[in-house]
Amino acid sequence: KDFVRKLGDALIVRNRKAWIDWKDIPLTAEWQQEIFRNIDSADTFLFVISPDSVASANCCREIDHAVENHKKMVPILYRSVAADRIPEAVGRFQRIDFDLDDYFESTFEALITALDTDLEWTQAHTRLLTRAKEWEHKGKDRSFLLRGTDLRDAEQWVAKSADRNPKPTMLQSQYILASRQSATRIEHIVIAAVAAAFLVAVGFAVYAF
Repeated sequence: KDFVRKLGDALIVRNRKAWIDWKDIPLTAEWQQEIFRNIDSADTFLFVISPDSVASANCCREIDHAVENHKKMVPILYRSVAADRIPEAVGRFQRIDFDLDDYFESTFEALITALDTDLEWTQAHTRLLTRAKEWEHKGKDRSFLLRGTDLRDAEQWVAKSADRNPKPTMLQSQYILASRQSATRIEHIVIAAVAAAFLVAVGFAVYAF
Protein backbone atom coordinates (compact mmCIF):
# COMPACT_ATOMS: atom_id res chain seq x y z
CA LYS A 1 0.00 0.00 0.00
CA ASP A 2 2.89 2.40 0.75
CA PHE A 3 4.31 1.81 -2.73
CA VAL A 4 0.96 2.42 -4.42
CA ARG A 5 0.51 5.63 -2.43
CA LYS A 6 3.98 6.77 -3.48
CA LEU A 7 3.16 5.94 -7.09
CA GLY A 8 -0.18 7.75 -6.90
CA ASP A 9 1.44 10.87 -5.43
CA ALA A 10 4.09 10.87 -8.16
CA LEU A 11 1.38 10.66 -10.84
CA ILE A 12 -0.47 13.62 -9.32
CA VAL A 13 2.74 15.69 -9.40
CA ARG A 14 2.96 14.94 -13.12
CA ASN A 15 -0.69 16.00 -13.64
CA ARG A 16 -1.99 12.46 -14.11
CA LYS A 17 -5.20 11.62 -12.32
CA ALA A 18 -5.16 8.16 -10.72
CA TRP A 19 -8.17 6.42 -9.19
CA ILE A 20 -7.18 3.96 -6.47
CA ASP A 21 -9.38 1.79 -4.25
CA TRP A 22 -8.11 2.77 -0.78
CA LYS A 23 -11.14 1.57 1.15
CA ASP A 24 -10.24 -1.29 3.48
CA ILE A 25 -13.79 -2.63 3.68
CA PRO A 26 -15.53 -5.90 2.77
CA LEU A 27 -16.21 -5.88 -0.93
CA THR A 28 -19.93 -5.56 -1.63
CA ALA A 29 -21.66 -5.92 -4.97
CA GLU A 30 -22.25 -2.16 -5.03
CA TRP A 31 -18.60 -1.35 -4.35
CA GLN A 32 -17.52 -3.88 -6.98
CA GLN A 33 -19.62 -2.01 -9.55
CA GLU A 34 -18.05 1.28 -8.43
CA ILE A 35 -14.60 -0.20 -9.11
CA PHE A 36 -15.74 -1.47 -12.50
CA ARG A 37 -17.14 1.95 -13.43
CA ASN A 38 -13.82 3.58 -12.62
CA ILE A 39 -11.95 0.99 -14.67
CA ASP A 40 -14.27 1.78 -17.59
CA SER A 41 -13.63 5.51 -17.31
CA ALA A 42 -9.85 5.16 -17.00
CA ASP A 43 -7.61 5.45 -20.04
CA THR A 44 -5.08 2.95 -18.65
CA PHE A 45 -5.32 0.06 -16.17
CA LEU A 46 -2.20 -0.18 -14.00
CA PHE A 47 -1.76 -3.49 -12.20
CA VAL A 48 0.86 -3.70 -9.46
CA ILE A 49 2.33 -7.20 -9.41
CA SER A 50 3.13 -8.66 -6.01
CA PRO A 51 2.58 -12.05 -4.31
CA ASP A 52 -0.51 -10.56 -2.66
CA SER A 53 -2.12 -9.03 -5.76
CA VAL A 54 -1.78 -12.13 -7.96
CA ALA A 55 -3.36 -14.24 -5.20
CA SER A 56 -6.30 -11.86 -4.71
CA ALA A 57 -9.63 -13.02 -6.17
CA ASN A 58 -10.83 -9.40 -6.21
CA CYS A 59 -7.78 -8.27 -8.17
CA CYS A 60 -8.31 -11.09 -10.67
CA ARG A 61 -11.92 -9.96 -11.17
CA GLU A 62 -10.71 -6.43 -11.86
CA ILE A 63 -8.18 -7.74 -14.39
CA ASP A 64 -10.92 -9.74 -16.12
CA HIS A 65 -13.12 -6.65 -16.32
CA ALA A 66 -10.29 -4.56 -17.78
CA VAL A 67 -9.55 -7.25 -20.38
CA GLU A 68 -13.23 -7.65 -21.27
CA ASN A 69 -13.42 -3.93 -22.01
CA HIS A 70 -10.12 -3.85 -23.93
CA LYS A 71 -8.47 -1.40 -21.56
CA LYS A 72 -4.86 -0.43 -22.12
CA MET A 73 -2.93 -2.57 -19.62
CA VAL A 74 0.36 -1.56 -17.96
CA PRO A 75 1.75 -4.14 -15.49
CA ILE A 76 4.05 -2.82 -12.77
CA LEU A 77 6.37 -5.24 -10.96
CA TYR A 78 6.83 -4.26 -7.32
CA ARG A 79 7.68 -7.60 -5.68
CA SER A 80 8.92 -10.67 -7.50
CA VAL A 81 6.41 -13.38 -8.38
CA ALA A 82 6.93 -16.69 -10.17
CA ALA A 83 6.02 -16.25 -13.83
CA ASP A 84 3.41 -19.03 -13.75
CA ARG A 85 1.52 -17.24 -10.95
CA ILE A 86 1.05 -13.98 -12.85
CA PRO A 87 -2.36 -13.87 -14.60
CA GLU A 88 -1.89 -14.46 -18.34
CA ALA A 89 -3.87 -11.30 -19.17
CA VAL A 90 -1.22 -9.27 -17.33
CA GLY A 91 1.86 -11.37 -18.06
CA ARG A 92 1.58 -11.03 -21.82
CA PHE A 93 2.27 -7.28 -21.65
CA GLN A 94 5.66 -5.65 -21.23
CA ARG A 95 6.01 -4.86 -17.54
CA ILE A 96 7.75 -1.95 -15.84
CA ASP A 97 10.03 -3.01 -12.97
CA PHE A 98 9.81 -0.95 -9.78
CA ASP A 99 11.35 -3.66 -7.59
CA LEU A 100 14.48 -1.54 -6.95
CA ASP A 101 13.63 1.60 -4.95
CA ASP A 102 16.95 3.23 -5.88
CA TYR A 103 15.74 3.55 -9.47
CA PHE A 104 12.23 4.82 -8.76
CA GLU A 105 12.62 8.15 -10.58
CA SER A 106 14.08 6.73 -13.80
CA THR A 107 11.57 3.87 -13.83
CA PHE A 108 8.75 6.32 -13.22
CA GLU A 109 9.77 8.21 -16.36
CA ALA A 110 9.39 4.97 -18.31
CA LEU A 111 5.88 4.66 -16.87
CA ILE A 112 4.97 8.20 -17.95
CA THR A 113 6.20 7.38 -21.46
CA ALA A 114 4.03 4.25 -21.51
CA LEU A 115 0.98 6.23 -20.34
CA ASP A 116 1.47 8.92 -22.97
CA THR A 117 2.06 6.54 -25.88
CA ASP A 118 -0.93 6.66 -28.23
CA LEU A 119 -2.76 8.71 -25.61
CA GLU A 120 -5.19 10.35 -28.04
CA TRP A 121 -6.23 6.94 -29.38
CA THR A 122 -6.66 5.54 -25.88
CA GLN A 123 -8.73 8.52 -24.76
CA ALA A 124 -11.02 8.09 -27.78
CA HIS A 125 -11.49 4.44 -26.77
CA THR A 126 -12.41 5.50 -23.23
CA ARG A 127 -14.90 8.16 -24.36
CA LEU A 128 -16.63 5.77 -26.73
CA LEU A 129 -16.73 2.98 -24.13
CA THR A 130 -18.25 5.32 -21.54
CA ARG A 131 -20.99 6.44 -23.94
CA ALA A 132 -21.67 2.89 -25.14
CA LYS A 133 -21.99 1.68 -21.53
CA GLU A 134 -24.39 4.52 -20.75
CA TRP A 135 -26.48 3.59 -23.81
CA GLU A 136 -26.54 -0.03 -22.66
CA HIS A 137 -27.46 0.86 -19.06
CA LYS A 138 -30.33 3.04 -20.34
CA GLY A 139 -31.89 0.11 -22.16
CA LYS A 140 -30.35 1.15 -25.51
CA ASP A 141 -32.45 4.30 -25.61
CA ARG A 142 -31.95 5.95 -29.02
CA SER A 143 -31.54 9.37 -27.42
CA PHE A 144 -28.09 8.22 -26.22
CA LEU A 145 -26.84 7.32 -29.71
CA LEU A 146 -24.10 9.18 -31.55
CA ARG A 147 -24.99 11.80 -34.13
CA GLY A 148 -23.29 14.19 -36.51
CA THR A 149 -19.58 14.77 -35.97
CA ASP A 150 -19.44 12.39 -33.00
CA LEU A 151 -20.72 9.55 -35.18
CA ARG A 152 -18.37 10.31 -38.05
CA ASP A 153 -15.39 10.48 -35.68
CA ALA A 154 -16.35 7.15 -34.10
CA GLU A 155 -16.66 5.47 -37.51
CA GLN A 156 -13.27 6.81 -38.57
CA TRP A 157 -11.79 5.60 -35.28
CA VAL A 158 -13.06 2.06 -35.90
CA ALA A 159 -11.84 2.14 -39.50
CA LYS A 160 -8.28 2.76 -38.22
CA SER A 161 -8.39 0.10 -35.48
CA ALA A 162 -6.99 -2.88 -37.42
CA ASP A 163 -3.39 -2.20 -36.40
CA ARG A 164 -4.01 -0.16 -33.25
CA ASN A 165 -4.53 -0.98 -29.56
CA PRO A 166 -6.75 -0.96 -27.61
CA LYS A 167 -9.22 -2.33 -30.14
CA PRO A 168 -12.99 -1.69 -30.16
CA THR A 169 -15.11 -3.91 -27.96
CA MET A 170 -18.20 -5.69 -29.25
CA LEU A 171 -20.38 -3.20 -27.35
CA GLN A 172 -18.62 -0.23 -28.95
CA SER A 173 -19.11 -1.74 -32.41
CA GLN A 174 -22.80 -2.38 -31.72
CA TYR A 175 -23.19 1.16 -30.43
CA ILE A 176 -21.66 2.72 -33.54
CA LEU A 177 -23.72 0.49 -35.84
CA ALA A 178 -26.96 1.34 -33.99
CA SER A 179 -26.04 5.04 -34.21
CA ARG A 180 -25.48 4.81 -37.97
CA GLN A 181 -28.74 2.91 -38.50
CA SER A 182 -30.64 5.51 -36.49
CA ALA A 183 -29.00 8.38 -38.38
CA THR A 184 -29.81 6.74 -41.73
CA ARG A 185 -33.42 6.20 -40.65
CA ILE A 186 -33.73 9.87 -39.70
CA GLU A 187 -32.19 10.94 -43.02
CA HIS A 188 -34.72 8.81 -44.92
CA ILE A 189 -37.59 10.35 -42.95
CA VAL A 190 -36.31 13.87 -43.67
CA ILE A 191 -35.85 13.10 -47.39
CA ALA A 192 -39.35 11.61 -47.57
CA ALA A 193 -40.82 14.64 -45.82
CA VAL A 194 -39.00 17.05 -48.15
CA ALA A 195 -40.10 15.05 -51.18
CA ALA A 196 -43.72 15.04 -49.98
CA ALA A 197 -43.59 18.78 -49.37
CA PHE A 198 -42.15 19.31 -52.85
CA LEU A 199 -44.93 17.26 -54.45
CA VAL A 200 -47.55 19.22 -52.54
CA ALA A 201 -45.95 22.50 -53.66
CA VAL A 202 -45.93 21.30 -57.27
CA GLY A 203 -49.56 20.24 -56.94
CA PHE A 204 -50.56 23.67 -55.67
CA ALA A 205 -48.58 25.33 -58.47
CA VAL A 206 -50.31 23.22 -61.13
CA TYR A 207 -53.69 23.88 -59.53
CA ALA A 208 -52.97 27.64 -59.42
CA PHE A 209 -51.90 27.61 -63.07
